[in-house]
Amino acid sequence: MNRKQLAWIHHIHATVLILLLLTGISLYVSFFRTLFNEWKIPLVAIHIVIAIFYIGIMLISIYQAFLYGKKRAPIKKFNIWLFVLLFSLWLSSGILMYFQHLVPVWVRNNSVIIHDWSTWIVIPWILIHGYGHLFNVRIPWPNWWRGRKQVPDWISENKLGRRDITKSLLLFLVFLFLGGWIRWISPILSIPENEEKRRGYFRIYNVTNDYPRYEEEDWKVAIEDLNQVREELTMKDMRKLPWYSIVDDFHCVTGWSVRGVELRGIYLKNLLEPYYANHPNDIYVTVYSGDELYYDSFTISQLLDEEAMLIFELDGLPLKRSQGFPCRLYHPNMYGYKSVKWVTRIQLTAGREQGYWQTNGDYDLDGYL
Repeated sequence: MNRKQLAWIHHIHATVLILLLLTGISLYVSFFRTLFNEWKIPLVAIHIVIAIFYIGIMLISIYQAFLYGKKRAPIKKFNIWLFVLLFSLWLSSGILMYFQHLVPVWVRNNSVIIHDWSTWIVIPWILIHGYGHLFNVRIPWPNWWRGRKQVPDWISENKLGRRDITKSLLLFLVFLFLGGWIRWISPILSIPENEEKRRGYFRIYNVTNDYPRYEEEDWKVAIEDLNQVREELTMKDMRKLPWYSIVDDFHCVTGWSVRGVELRGIYLKNLLEPYYANHPNDIYVTVYSGDELYYDSFTISQLLDEEAMLIFELDGLPLKRSQGFPCRLYHPNMYGYKSVKWVTRIQLTAGREQGYWQTNGDYDLDGYL
């Protein structure tokens, strides 16, 4: 490639990288993620497509970039090495996140952290780099860093060899893992000793930007049988049923997990028995959220035989609004997107409905781990 072609590759690389960062940050920030859900824009799929395009650009240009930067100023070499490192981290962690069902929990959790931190690390550099180029502003880098003066002796005498670069990269990874690990265990450090300790933290995902607001005494759940006979149950009715506590690991399809969560509520088999007792086994259940948008469906055996629950408390405390207060579904063998929040309606049907994420995305209908 000549210099002009490399310049074009540089501009394409910058454009695709910005799109990748914008979609990635939108997935990370709850407000934007929810907004795209409301607009029915498949942000995850768009992010993956852009990432694949970015991989192609890097693979095409990486060798030529190294040749170009070999005799260039230190800042050029730094740019190349920085993005090669970040590309490696993004690619490896992204693959592990995509195939997270094939790897242990600790691998998928750390993959999410590495993916996030690699993004936050590069943002300041991109802002400085882009600001200087777009507005032709002279960034006060040292002249030797930009290649306009001879490298000082105290630096030239300690030029980095392969071993030094390897050590630096390993040190960088150690600090990256250390920072991610501290963030990962932070919920443990902030809870009293007598409470159930857990590993990880919840990322709150919704399909609307406003949480349904209920008072416990006003909340009701409607249950409809196959004959469309409807009955509404209150929290008082729920407390008449036996309550159970379980400690389980909560897994999200995006790759993160929270381990050792204490959940308390009622088993759906105890709640639904009067409504399905006189019906055949081939019936289905659709569970609706109070946000009036989200819902998901199950076979009757998935809820009854696999010990699905309606949850009212988490770690000994009532659910927060963002967690689905006062009631959410929980299935111990399925990903979190099957655990409908703010449950207000449970409908028995003769055929199975496609859930929200099956209609608006490519999520598996059963959602097993």
